[in-house]
Amino acid sequence: MNVLEAKKQVIEVSRQIWKEGYIARTWGNISCRTDPGHFVISASGKEYEKLTEEEIVEVDLQTLSYESSVRPSSEKRVHAEIYKRKEDTGFVIHTHQHNASAVSAMGLKRIKFDKPYVGLGEFVLCSEYGLPSTSKVADKVGEAVRDSIGNAVIMSNHGAVCYGRTREEALEVVRNLEEACGKFLDFMGVDPWNGDEKHFDKPWNDEPVVLKYLRHKDTLPAYLDDFAQMVGAQLPIYEEDETIEGIIEAAIESNTPVLVRGRGALCNADNASDRAALSMIIEKNCRAALAGIGCRPIGRYESLFMRQFYLQQYSRLKNSSPGEEENAEGQIV
Repeated sequence: MNVLEAKKQVIEVSRQIWKEGYIARTWGNISCRTDPGHFVISASGKEYEKLTEEEIVEVDLQTLSYESSVRPSSEKRVHAEIYKRKEDTGFVIHTHQHNASAVSAMGLKRIKFDKPYVGLGEFVLCSEYGLPSTSKVADKVGEAVRDSIGNAVIMSNHGAVCYGRTREEALEVVRNLEEACGKFLDFMGVDPWNGDEKHFDKPWNDEPVVLKYLRHKDTLPAYLDDFAQMVGAQLPIYEEDETIEGIIEAAIESNTPVLVRGRGALCNADNASDRAALSMIIEKNCRAALAGIGCRPIGRYESLFMRQFYLQQYSRLKNSSPGEEENAEGQIV
């Protein structure tokens, strides 16, 4: 496939899965093979609904080198591992989709489905955890891809990667994986994501899955990488008592989220986009925490490292001039 056509396909798929809620902001990445030794991939720190052809970068499969002023996604190693191990693969989609992400926190080596799914079969393998964008996470995904029968891998405490010969096949795997993981969560007694994103625009997230987690816990630890990046190692859960209004006022002034038992998550942020992203991530982490009860959350050191990195890079993104390229991801993905 020529490079221009591959770039167009990446843009079309990125907008499609953004509309369907499988990716948000700059989390995740998408690539398309151009020839046996190269692929194009979405750029680092770019929003999918605004992606342009100039922000899709061709990468050498073996060396990961590229000739562009635009930096490709830091997860290019993951994509390269898949193309190396699956020579018939032509398209790769890495998502942070809701149900698959929740399942990723369960500490399982594989997820058995209720029935066979096209592109997946009867189960999906889970790769061992590694910090995002590191060689470890790429190596572990590669090992799971090597051993997989289907065309997807759950990335522990992170998300999923789906692939196929064509973009249509890869998209079908993304959708089927979310459905299959949703049914698995439902079987485990955890409310799956139903596709509704409208409530993320509200200041308070009082969805049942959030209220259920807050009911019996004292803190919400990071079970997912994107929660660690945007929030940190954990959030305390406050009681609805005479002190709560003062706590809420202080949180509003400092633009920090607050979890209140019986009331939900107050998602304070700098702007509406950040608030919606925060609401989505808190809800997704609550779902993952319920699914992963009895499993260890992400380590405190790893969570704080990701949070610090996120703050540095997000600050650069906000302060950069139009057209200026960043040296790393706006979010680690």
